[in-house]
Amino acid sequence: MVLNKIFVIIDPTLTNQPAFERAFQSAQMTGTRLHLYACITGTEAGASVDAGLTVMGERMEVLLMRCQDAGIEAVQEVEQGDDWSQAALRAAARCSASMIFKNSFEHSEVQRGLRPTSDYTLLRLSPCPVLLVKNNRDWSHRRVLAAVNSESTNTAHIKLNHLIISFAQNVTEAYGSDCHFVTVCKDVNQPPDIDTVYGEVNHPPDIEEFATTCGAPPEHVHALTGSAAPAISKLAERIEVDLIIIGTVGRDGIKARLIGNTAEKVLDQTAADVLVIN
Repeated sequence: MVLNKIFVIIDPTLTNQPAFERAFQSAQMTGTRLHLYACITGTEAGASVDAGLTVMGERMEVLLMRCQDAGIEAVQEVEQGDDWSQAALRAAARCSASMIFKNSFEHSEVQRGLRPTSDYTLLRLSPCPVLLVKNNRDWSHRRVLAAVNSESTNTAHIKLNHLIISFAQNVTEAYGSDCHFVTVCKDVNQPPDIDTVYGEVNHPPDIEEFATTCGAPPEHVHALTGSAAPAISKLAERIEVDLIIIGTVGRDGIKARLIGNTAEKVLDQTAADVLVIN
């Protein structure tokens, strides 16, 4: 993972900006450049779009001054648009962003099912990985959990697994993190020796091979059973991770709304930040 530029989506409706704070922290640690972006709609602007653009520009200058004082290279972009998520995606592509950072909030299954959320749009259409920031607390444990689909023989999933593992290893190196890996088995009747509390397979036959694939010690590799999203979320809470790395196949249309997506479900079931790779 070469992290040259972080595209930070600034929410015009919020005073606190968790995504900016996380990007600011990341830039201090890695030297990455920041591209601060905000899109103003007529509703958010209040009296007029022009007034909203002016106010947002002033707020951006404050954030840029913080970056300048910290020695962080940053630029800002404010524009007007009716669909801010689509506008943000176009802007991220224009500036060749390495990663998008965005504030995120929990949604119920009904909310995600009734209409696409901004997270829904970003996760499916983003030209680069998306970090969804849940809050602005420090990554105090420096612990990362990367979810890998070890059962799939699908070429796209195998390629995605490699990307997830690579990102996890690079994040570990860049941030000095403690990295764990998890895979979830759907068939609860097959794996032996199930832990009745966490549903964890204590001695699956391929654990050593899985650990080798991930480049991690066996004690940092977890094989779980059950439904993927709750299994991953419970493990993340148990081992106190600050960041979950997960992939998405980017389903579209009615199928996506009815079946959902593991990445989105994890996002709504954890307090950790979620990095989604597509």
